[in-house]
This record gives sequence, structure tokens and C-alpha cells, in this order.
Amino acid sequence: MTPPVDIQYHNHNNNPAPPVPASGIWVPTITLFDPKLDTVDLQAQAKYFRYLSSPKIGLAGFLVLGTNAETFLLTRQERYDLLYCARTSVPPGFPIMAGVSGHSTAQVQGYIADAVEAGADYVLVLPPGYFGPKGPRGGEEMIENFFDDIAKFSKLPVLIENFPAVCNGIDLSSELIIKLANRHKGKIVGTNLMCGSVGKITRLAKEFSPWKKEFAIFRGQSDYLIGGLAAGSSGCIAAFANVLPWATVLNYNDWVTGEEKNIQKDREAALRRSGILAKVEELLKADGIAAVKFAASLYTGWRAGVVKGDGKYPLSRNGYKGMELFKPRKPYPDISLETKQKIWVAVNWAFGMERDPIADGDLLDREKAEKIRRS
Repeated sequence: MTPPVDIQYHNHNNNPAPPVPASGIWVPTITLFDPKLDTVDLQAQAKYFRYLSSPKIGLAGFLVLGTNAETFLLTRQERYDLLYCARTSVPPGFPIMAGVSGHSTAQVQGYIADAVEAGADYVLVLPPGYFGPKGPRGGEEMIENFFDDIAKFSKLPVLIENFPAVCNGIDLSSELIIKLANRHKGKIVGTNLMCGSVGKITRLAKEFSPWKKEFAIFRGQSDYLIGGLAAGSSGCIAAFANVLPWATVLNYNDWVTGEEKNIQKDREAALRRSGILAKVEELLKADGIAAVKFAASLYTGWRAGVVKGDGKYPLSRNGYKGMELFKPRKPYPDISLETKQKIWVAVNWAFGMERDPIADGDLLDREKAEKIRRS
């Protein structure tokens, strides 16, 4: 793959990532398109990556080329360009997981090779789902053989993603994930469970203790982050972290601190905050990626310098300059103005919990001092 030449980057990654992805909140980054040219806007994308990767926000890493990146709408060169843009836009050592899913073993191997060249640290792989659970002559044996081949081929640590909704109903059992992880220790190092099964988290956590940090168990949505953590998950790969990243990270940190240090106030704060964030996330789920992208444009896009304006969505017109980059790629339509109004109201309602760690530094210091005083 040829690196893009029309963008200036700040650094390259020379710091090796740990063998197992770090616990915490990972964000599956969205993709910004120029709607007139129908191309990825790499200049805007670099700003977006740079803001979200700030250590002051505290995200554990990026998933680039996940479902929310509209990956299956991208060319192979565009996939590579996004990964390269991410690696060269974030701070040194910031972890990047690359989505490398495809419909065949050969496709996935090609995407893995691109991910290695672009500087990714891990790869996330869906089972081949084009033909559904049985395949032409498929079933669980076919899926097991597929992940065996991928684990043997990949130079990067592999995470298995279970997402029945985008794989024609293929739902990987916890037993199969455990079998593959034990067979390929040190190579298959985690899973992302988009299936919504707390039971799978529990069974995997029994086999792979979270304290040993030998296998990462991520939940794919943040609306039951706390339930997943209580069952033994490592955190969450949360699309909602595109919308209110700092608040989502704070929720994780408060719960983990409360559990580790037995601080009831932190646990209660996390539960209250989780209830509010879950209500907003529920609204976004109804309209999918288009809703997530619009919600991300409201504040994260503005603070990243992609969207011009003051962070207040003008309901009477089509938003500020830069918001057009957050529309879904053709042929998929944008959401209606009525839906945008509902999302704006919901996100604005929860926005009191969000902070910009750069602009709100003094406020954060005061809040931290007050929290210490009360403890």
C-alpha cells in the first residue's frame, strides 16, 4: 500500500504495545468523508484522531476500521490510509487496533499485512459471515479452521469479534473462543463481544482471570459497561466514546477505583452517570452509525477543530461548516432533521458530565480538589 502524501503528520510510533490490549475504554473511530468528492478527508481525520488520543481524555486506544468506521464501504487503499493517518497522528505509543475483517481468508491476510505496514498494534477479526451460520459447507468447524489460519499467519496479536448482527447470525460460543485462545496462546489475546452476552463475559473471565491480563474481554457497547466490568470484562470498545469520550472514561475509572479501593461513593457516582449515558446511547442505537456520527459532530467534532462554531447545534439550519463531513457514505442516507433535533436535545442533556481536558483544565483541577476534600 502507498502512504497518502497530502497530509502532514506529527510523529510515528516507535514504542511497542503490550502483548495484550490495555483495559479501559477503546473508541471505534468514525470516518469523515467529503460529501462532494465522496473521499475520505484525511486532514479532518487527523484532527479528529489527534484530539481523541490526547492523554488528558484517557482513552485506552483506538479501534480503526471497525463497524462504525463504515469499513466495508472503503477501498483497500482507503483502509490503509486511515490506519496510516491514525498511527502518524496520535502520540507515540498510543495503541491502535485495526479491523481487518473480510469474507475470505485471503482478504483478511491482505488486510493484516496492510495493518502491519501501517503501524497497527493489534488486529480485530470477525468470522467470515457472508453465507451465514452454515456457509456453503460451513459451520463451527469452518470458523475454527479460519481463525487457526489467521492466528498462524498474523504477525500482530489477534482479537476475535463476535457480532451476529453483521455476520448473518453467526454467534460464536464462549467454548469456541476459549478453545482458540488456549490453542494460540500469546497470539489470540482477546475478544470483543458485540453479541450482548454477559454470560459469555462471565465464562471467559473464569477461564482467563482479568487480574492476569493474559486475555482481554471487551464489551461492544457502553450502556452496560458496569455490568460487564462486574462480570469480569476488561472494559469496552464503545462507539459512544466518539460522542462523550471524557465522561465515558470517567465512568470506567470511577467504577474500577470504587471496586479496587472499596469506595462506595465512586461506585454510586458511576452507576448514576451510567444511567444517564445509557439513555442517550439508546436513542443513538435506533438510527445506527448515522446517528453516532451526527452526535459526534456536536461536541467532539467541534473540540477537535473539524467543525466550526461554538458547539451549539443550530436547529433551524443544516449545522455548522464541517458537520457535513460526519454524514454517512453514499449510498446510505443521512438522518432526518427531526431525528437530529432529538439527538441534540439528548446529548445536550447529558453534556453536563463531559469535560474538555484541554479547555476545562482549571475546572477539572477544582473538581478533583473538591473530590479529595470530601473523601
